[in-house]
Amino acid sequence: MDRISSLPDGVLSHILSFLPLKKAARTSVLSKRWRILFAFTPNLDLDGNEVSGQSFMDFVDRVLTVSGNSPIKKFSIRCIEVFDPARINRWICDVLNRGVLNCALHLGLDAEDAKDGYSLPFEIFTCKTLLKLKLAGFSIDVLPEDAFLPALESLVLKSVQFCSLHVCVFQKLLSACPVLEDLVMNDLNWEQWKWSRVVSSPSLERLTIKRTLFYGFDGSDFGSITFHTPNVTYLYYSDFVPGSYPTVNLDSLVEASLDLTVTVDHTWDSCFADEGDPITSNPTNLIKGLRNVEIMNLLSHESLEMFYFFREAIPMFENLFHLSFTPGAGCSWRGVPFMLNNSPNLETLIIKGPLHHDASGYGCSGYSCLLSCPVKVLKITEYLGTTGDVEQLRHFLGKLSCLELLEVDIFETRNRDELQITKELLMLPRASSKCKIKVN
Repeated sequence: MDRISSLPDGVLSHILSFLPLKKAARTSVLSKRWRILFAFTPNLDLDGNEVSGQSFMDFVDRVLTVSGNSPIKKFSIRCIEVFDPARINRWICDVLNRGVLNCALHLGLDAEDAKDGYSLPFEIFTCKTLLKLKLAGFSIDVLPEDAFLPALESLVLKSVQFCSLHVCVFQKLLSACPVLEDLVMNDLNWEQWKWSRVVSSPSLERLTIKRTLFYGFDGSDFGSITFHTPNVTYLYYSDFVPGSYPTVNLDSLVEASLDLTVTVDHTWDSCFADEGDPITSNPTNLIKGLRNVEIMNLLSHESLEMFYFFREAIPMFENLFHLSFTPGAGCSWRGVPFMLNNSPNLETLIIKGPLHHDASGYGCSGYSCLLSCPVKVLKITEYLGTTGDVEQLRHFLGKLSCLELLEVDIFETRNRDELQITKELLMLPRASSKCKIKVN
């Protein structure tokens, strides 16, 4: 007898739980003992792309029937072609009754399904065991009156719409999650949420909002967004900036990563804007709400531009010690001095992008961006070694009296010898005798 077959059924089921269900099911041909063993795995990962059409529906029916009432820890189903919504809801209720902890549903319902009145079973919004819930491709119009998810810690919403015109369904969902810590919202069209533009949760610690930005959408009909999240410590926010932020409570914020685009005269790229152009976005309260942040990552040149256009709203970042920004062409550098002047305790500055641009007339002329910057660590991630790059670094090293480390990543040599570029860097004069130069 082989050693694996001598193991108890529970151990074998646990081993099979690490395999995709389709592969685990192949073990059923080994012997009578293995015929249904795969169905007792505590992790069910069902993908309709692997077993298509009616065969998939029958396969899932068989798995759940054979496994009886055995506990299920994780249930994940991806079924783009929905043949019988009532049947799928029966599956969902089945696993909920088995004490599922982690549930991920991606059914890809089309317009015809929505028109026929499909909705998730109410039981999913009253489950007492769920710790993690991921919903993708749904329209949620109503919640049960007794909606309550007392154990839910993580909620992921992808391409989910809250379409009720009379009730704030989204707010009601958050209110039903008293211990929610992590909220992820991907590809949500806020402008269609006529009653649900408030993110309010006293327990929330991590908040991720990400929209796929694309040409053609200008964000002009975007209304407002309110953040009442006093205990959020991490914020990832990638989206168009709405018309206003009536309330922003981010008092506990430690780290923020921003990829935000203000709309200027119905143009999504603010780098083409001038001072007199009308701006339809207003991030004033959001910028003020970032005042306690310690680590800030500006992931696009549009985000840096936002701080330029609304520079009067920039608070004193007393706690900010780490700042990274991604410069674009020319004008995006004009927001840099306003950020640095209000960051008296900044220690680490990372420039994620090409170092040198002709920024005269945009607030960076004369290489004055870092003139009064107290940084100890400066990192350049895309050093090209051009004449402009060398002059820019010469200025930085000559002015940054507190600098202890300059770290340079050579991004592209443009047919120049890397050793020669390194020699040029090491020979640059430095205002700080403590400054070391590291070249990658």
